[in-house]
Amino acid sequence: MSTTGVAHASFRRTAAHHAHTVRAPIPPPDSLPGIDVSHHQNEIDWTQVAASGVRFAIAKASEGTGYIDPLFSTNRAGAMAAGIVFGAYHFARPDLHPFDAVPEADHFVDTAQLAPGNIVPVLDLERSGDLSAEQLTAWVLQWLDQVTARTGVRPMVYTSPNGWRDRMGGTTAIADAGYTMLWIAHWNVASPTLPANDWQGNGWKVWQYSNCGDVPGIAGCVDLDWYNGLDFAPIVIPSPDTVAPVATIATPTGVIGPVTVSFSEIVRQVSPQSLSLRTASSAVPVDATITCASKAGQQVDCETGNVIVAVLLPVEPLVPGRSYQAIVNPEGTISPIVDRGGNVATTTEADFAAPTEVEQSSAAIGYAWRTVSSTKAFGRSYAIDHLEGATASFAFKGRTVTWYTVMGPSQGKASVWIDGRAKGTFNQYAPSMSFKVARSFRHLARGDHTITIRVLGQEGAPGASDTQVSVDAIEAGGKVIWSPELRFAWGKAKNASASGGDVAVSDIARTTATLVFYGTGVDWHTMRGPHQGRAEIFIDGALFKTVDNYANAPAAAERSIGGLALAEHELRIVVLGEARPVARGTQTSIDAFTVIP
Repeated sequence: MSTTGVAHASFRRTAAHHAHTVRAPIPPPDSLPGIDVSHHQNEIDWTQVAASGVRFAIAKASEGTGYIDPLFSTNRAGAMAAGIVFGAYHFARPDLHPFDAVPEADHFVDTAQLAPGNIVPVLDLERSGDLSAEQLTAWVLQWLDQVTARTGVRPMVYTSPNGWRDRMGGTTAIADAGYTMLWIAHWNVASPTLPANDWQGNGWKVWQYSNCGDVPGIAGCVDLDWYNGLDFAPIVIPSPDTVAPVATIATPTGVIGPVTVSFSEIVRQVSPQSLSLRTASSAVPVDATITCASKAGQQVDCETGNVIVAVLLPVEPLVPGRSYQAIVNPEGTISPIVDRGGNVATTTEADFAAPTEVEQSSAAIGYAWRTVSSTKAFGRSYAIDHLEGATASFAFKGRTVTWYTVMGPSQGKASVWIDGRAKGTFNQYAPSMSFKVARSFRHLARGDHTITIRVLGQEGAPGASDTQVSVDAIEAGGKVIWSPELRFAWGKAKNASASGGDVAVSDIARTTATLVFYGTGVDWHTMRGPHQGRAEIFIDGALFKTVDNYANAPAAAERSIGGLALAEHELRIVVLGEARPVARGTQTSIDAFTVIP
């Protein structure tokens, strides 16, 4: 290539090439020798070249939009006949065509006619013309993208450390775009210096360590190279792929776990149409998000990236008792998942059912605090609870969040957590009522966050009338949300008889717990005892029964609802906040639910 510098020959060289000799560098570990040539080497005896130990050769094919190296076809035929792994490079001329690299890319592809077993296409970048680093970067990417589109393989880039710095400004954009194969020209050194942050950690594939070596079969100087490896597979064009990629589906064991799909090879065109989750009985699609990752574990575009794993996450919890089906490439998919060879991934299905045992802490249960009406609140109402362990959580984006609350004689203490980290304890007590009290939290990291307000069940001052904590509104992203979509939880109480060692508990009238399930019935595992009160059970919006869980002594209990049609139903438990006169509380407890198929 058109570069100059001190020579070093790995195979054999003569003093006639230079006035002095240079010690040969130690071959890199696990490397193979090669050369790169053009018409400047004249006629080559490729049989002698192969006999000297040369394992690969890259020849100039084209330059600009019209030039073809006059010896390219001869070099190609001779090298391949001698058993040398062969490749071709294009000498870029952005100085002649500064804003359109496509004609040069097409000229190279049409000239080189590379085939499986050849080294991937190479762009030789040694000129920039009057282009800025940003303009030249765009030109290079356009050339690389066009050759990739034409050949189905990503090209290699040839440059030198100084050349990349001076022409391209040291950019990492080429490697970041997925062009990870680097041919580095750096002579008379023990090891090459690599640009673009070690080519973004990918290292070098080919090192041109001399521009004037002496190789049998070639008259005069020839460029000498090392290939970084003992197997050329990573840099050669693979044989046509006719094997369809296979998907392996891992299904969730709970109601909020993801569906994880692993592919046997790199694929693309993963979309909600080609990868879906649906109900098994009616094939109704389930709303879900899809994220994709590469072999390196980096998130990539599901449609166009090099996908090896796709994760499908339902937006809402799965319905306990319902059967689901995850499917790759359903029949009739217009844009199916394919590999890099265009082979369509085999249709794969995985059937599974959401669990029928639902613990009190499950995301399948929707708890609600009591709503209190007030014209002084943002949305003319606010939510309250007072039992220790009750929480209200809100997911948001941004660096600042404000919790608007209420202070007064009935208010107690609360702690605030953001993304699992404590942000402080706040005393909500005041001698008189105050509304729209702001508790702000700033200087958060950019991105997604969750704020959780936790009831401590502690009075704010001696003589306080209650331990309530209130949520009126949330401000996030510069907007006050009057009725935020909060994720509530009731208070928690330790109980040795409970399946998980504790129960969810509420004693305030009009607090609720809701479970959507699929089956013919459901068992509500609860507690009876002197602190338990009354609650109403609704099925699909209709009152089913009012229950009284008072008992002289604490004991586990079960409330069964059966005889329903096999379908999706809604169970809603409404705390009445009342009990028998002899009772010592008005609590309603939830240990777990069991769905009846």
